[in-house]
Amino acid sequence: MSKAKIGFEVDAQDLANAKAFVARHGGSLNKMVSALFASLGQDEKDRTPAIDPSMRVLLDVCAAKISIMDAARQLELPDAGYVLQRLAEAGLPLPRLAQADVNSQLAQAQAALDECLMAPEPVGKKRVRLTKPAATT
Repeated sequence: MSKAKIGFEVDAQDLANAKAFVARHGGSLNKMVSALFASLGQDEKDRTPAIDPSMRVLLDVCAAKISIMDAARQLELPDAGYVLQRLAEAGLPLPRLAQADVNSQLAQAQAALDECLMAPEPVGKKRVRLTKPAATT
């Protein structure tokens, strides 16, 4: 069978996810794309590669399809830190937060800090030290 070279553009994040996937599972991007092309036209079940369900959750986090907290729940992990650890172990990239999410988290952090602040003392007033009155005999 003869071979042909092609060129195409893909989203940088999708390429990073694909590279991480092949690094974890072995092989190469060339072989993965060739296998995908070869599978076109086959039944849907034949085209879908078998991916470990926990890996699917991690890939969904990388693609920002689900939140890190949702992934922790689906993977039955104690908190999001464990999801981040699994992403790092799998060599997968961290998801990028949408600007709206960043702004929301920033506003929540600012509100929490504002609640912790003490009201400043009025300027110009002297502190009065309270003392117990002297005992009289």
